[in-house]
Amino acid sequence: MITFEIKQNRQQPGEFSYDLRALAQSFYPEKSCRIVEREDWSGESGYPVRCMVEEEEILWENLSVGYDKNKVKAVVYQAFSKKTGRTLLWGILTGIRPAKIPLRMRMDGLDTDTIRECLKQEYLVSDGKIRLVMDVADREYELVRNLDYRNGYSIYIGIPFCPTICQYCSFSSYDYETYAAKVEGYLGALEKEMAALAKKAKGRSLHTIYVGGGTPTSLNEKELQRLMDMIHSHLPVDSVLEFTVEAGRPDSITMEKLNILKKAGVSRISINPQTMKQHTLDLMGRKHTVEQVKEKFSLARDIGFDNINMDVIVGLPEEDEVDFYNTVNQLHELNPDSITVHTLVIKRASRMRREQLEQGEQMYPEDTLIPVLQKESKEILRDYGYKPYYMYRQKNKAGTTRNTNQENVAYAREGKECLYNILIMEELETIVALGSGGSTKYVIHEENRMERIENVKSVDDYINRIDEMIERKKTLWL
Repeated sequence: MITFEIKQNRQQPGEFSYDLRALAQSFYPEKSCRIVEREDWSGESGYPVRCMVEEEEILWENLSVGYDKNKVKAVVYQAFSKKTGRTLLWGILTGIRPAKIPLRMRMDGLDTDTIRECLKQEYLVSDGKIRLVMDVADREYELVRNLDYRNGYSIYIGIPFCPTICQYCSFSSYDYETYAAKVEGYLGALEKEMAALAKKAKGRSLHTIYVGGGTPTSLNEKELQRLMDMIHSHLPVDSVLEFTVEAGRPDSITMEKLNILKKAGVSRISINPQTMKQHTLDLMGRKHTVEQVKEKFSLARDIGFDNINMDVIVGLPEEDEVDFYNTVNQLHELNPDSITVHTLVIKRASRMRREQLEQGEQMYPEDTLIPVLQKESKEILRDYGYKPYYMYRQKNKAGTTRNTNQENVAYAREGKECLYNILIMEELETIVALGSGGSTKYVIHEENRMERIENVKSVDDYINRIDEMIERKKTLWL
């Protein structure tokens, strides 16, 4: 158990608690953490903080007036580092968007050396991660610097159905066959929400459309055509900068579906193998073959798709370095336009995690393998002509993994980057999410803040409560 004692702050209850917990779990992912707010310290003008690892006090300090979040985190970091003899590659950057800081500094006109020095001295980031995050931030800056994201918006359309549910999946996804009878009602509710949004956003520039899930191509040909017709009926597709559809699972792709997407003006698709090792695919519940991945990719190329992304996952069970390198090399032979390297994190909501808990087991991916493969994949993909353009880190969950370097990095060839990914991750413009489980991010630039507007996750609830979902978005652009 990690215990923090901090002063009670009635104006800001639990001041810095999130950051303290994040640092604790980065150094001690197997331990739980609690925060105790001391009422008897509430009159202190500074920031007193005490930290115990089990029964041992490792920190007791009262930061002077003028303290801020970074100073508090740095003091805690140094205490943990001294106790464990370890440093963190990302230093005190505990959030999921490490590129957001250098990107904003770049937008403010700061030069590269100043930004690098700030990341090293104030945020304690390692040299290797500084290079990565600067590469990403610089690429993002070039792609968005001339975009009017203050007055524009993007749309995410959620299709929550999949051919099967992968073992590691924690998204709000549903088996298509089980829910097939509800798809028509779902699309009807989705169109109603889409029409209401189109009316609300009239006069604003729609920059990108992203259809994700789930697996949108789980829909049959008739349903997929209806979805594309809905989008064209209500949204200015011809003027958007980017139109992405996650084809995702190769076993959901047919020639007719690809033709439907191509004729609808879809400019970017994903075909995601995750691995090119058949045993792992079977183990994870992905009901397709390696050969199907290759066949469907070639089919998409033949139909004319010139911007195809492929996802791979580092740290899959029973895979070693050779397996991962074989996957990357096979993808290289296919020559996709972008490759996203994800890190496996066993979320509590996944079937894999539930089964492990039922068996009384913990999931601890190989501590050293994941960081090595992350570093190597960067070098390999650079050699193949890909550059990093977008990244995020996953939140660490106590007791689910000992790896604290849970980053996902997207690499693309020049001109094949996904603009939507940058806009949503760096929270530059409003992203309106339609469909069950959608989370709208409403960016209010004038007040330098963002509001979330959540849709219900259940398909049945979404269909039955669609008017409520529309009502929830009434505050957009007031």
